[in-house]
Amino acid sequence: MKWLLFIWLMVVAAPALAQDRLALVIGNDDYASVVDLQKAVADAEAVTSKLENLGFETFTGVNLDRRGMNQRISEFTSRLEAGDTAFIFFAGHGVEIDGENYLLPTDIATPTAGESDFIKSESIALSNLLDRVRATGARTSIAIIDACRDNPFKTTHGRSIGGTRGLGRINAPQGMFVIFSAGAGQMALDRLSDDDAAQNSVFTRALLPRLSEPGLELRSMVAGLRTEVRDLSQTVQHNQVPAYYDELLGEFYFTPAKLDTDDVQIAAAPAPGIRADLSLARSVGTVAAFDTFLEKYADQSEDYSYKVALQLREDLASASPAIQTDEAPARASDILIVDDDIEVMRATQSALNRLGCSAGGADGIAGPNTRQAFATYLSESGSELGADDLGTRHALAELEAKTGRVCTIVASAPARTTAKTSVSLAGSWQYKATCALLVKVTGSVNYTRSGGNKYTGKLSDSLGQNANTVVYLNDQQLSGTDYFPGITVKWRGRLAEDGNSFTSSGSTGCSVYAWRVG
Repeated sequence: MKWLLFIWLMVVAAPALAQDRLALVIGNDDYASVVDLQKAVADAEAVTSKLENLGFETFTGVNLDRRGMNQRISEFTSRLEAGDTAFIFFAGHGVEIDGENYLLPTDIATPTAGESDFIKSESIALSNLLDRVRATGARTSIAIIDACRDNPFKTTHGRSIGGTRGLGRINAPQGMFVIFSAGAGQMALDRLSDDDAAQNSVFTRALLPRLSEPGLELRSMVAGLRTEVRDLSQTVQHNQVPAYYDELLGEFYFTPAKLDTDDVQIAAAPAPGIRADLSLARSVGTVAAFDTFLEKYADQSEDYSYKVALQLREDLASASPAIQTDEAPARASDILIVDDDIEVMRATQSALNRLGCSAGGADGIAGPNTRQAFATYLSESGSELGADDLGTRHALAELEAKTGRVCTIVASAPARTTAKTSVSLAGSWQYKATCALLVKVTGSVNYTRSGGNKYTGKLSDSLGQNANTVVYLNDQQLSGTDYFPGITVKWRGRLAEDGNSFTSSGSTGCSVYAWRVG
């Protein structure tokens, strides 16, 4: 682990290197067979300009037909590598058909009765686009879809097509943050009125200045964005509140906080720096690394990250150097921030069960049973929460405040196909990981089923390190723990539908893409 300590000392003396940031931006105004839009191309061009100023490499296309959209998407995904930041922006028409959301190219034909399959084949499925990005191993993926949720055959002011209320709720892939410009049952305004002289749509005009606001974390950005869009739309007696689906691990900033150029002390860096450095100290996993961290942030001793580092340092100093196994007792250094999310989900599942919503076992994984139970709760209770609130603390607070039986209709588990039930993690795998400071690591692991949904294995990497690993597979969700000498790494991931690859991200901040080899 000496090489990691060397890197850590370099970080203390110099700013961290940035990972590649790539963006796919598409804006479609001129549709051949459905109502045209007025702002989508201008939105795409404005977003492109903003992102390029922020250091993104952009792949932009406007008024693209199906072939053009597929070509642009292919160019974008072929450039992405493990550890990169991927950003997607689409402005144009969108439609939900049979639970799937589709982005429409300009040459889409006007649908008639019974042509839904044709529309599917001639459009771009959003889930397929997100899965292609996830398969690249991109560490952070953000998608913004400025497409409306109403029917353009009934209005010329919106962005959607189809007989339903436009785009539907989604289950964002692990590691992704997806934003829709309007909530369920709402229409995203292309403009406030026919006399609206603003260059951009209601949503995008609120988004643009926030992208370059220093030190504005993504979730805080979205909170302010939703409020402004709501207020703008209400000026014309319209209700539009953007929806978001958060499966992103960690924090993200389009524009990092500015440092005071008169202050040369690195310890004066803002809170996001201390959290990032804590993750790096964990990945190093030595007493010396934590000592360096504690010295660097000595003037922030009341910060939560500092207190965590102090506890981890003390535990590491007193721990036995023996390699842990999957039966090793939990130590304080194993208690990572990601566990907070798991405990919230477990408590959510217990609360749903108490209310009669049948979430199944409280395992901390948002599987199909849990998602269906939460959807039933939303339907039966009249709650103003959305599906994207599942697993959040504010949703848990609402559930725990409820009494009696809320779900009169018991949520039934979604049907599972034979292919899904036969998926297994057992076998040999290769993986590549991008970690702190763009350190790239490759390795292999062999998993053996140990009963139920538990798998154990032996892991080795290109740095000469070895670890015992324990993984639990719940549907497509993975929850794992790797026991290296001196450090325990907890991670979460998602297995591909065919069971032959998965992506994950863990407590050390590494982004991993793995594929089956035997």
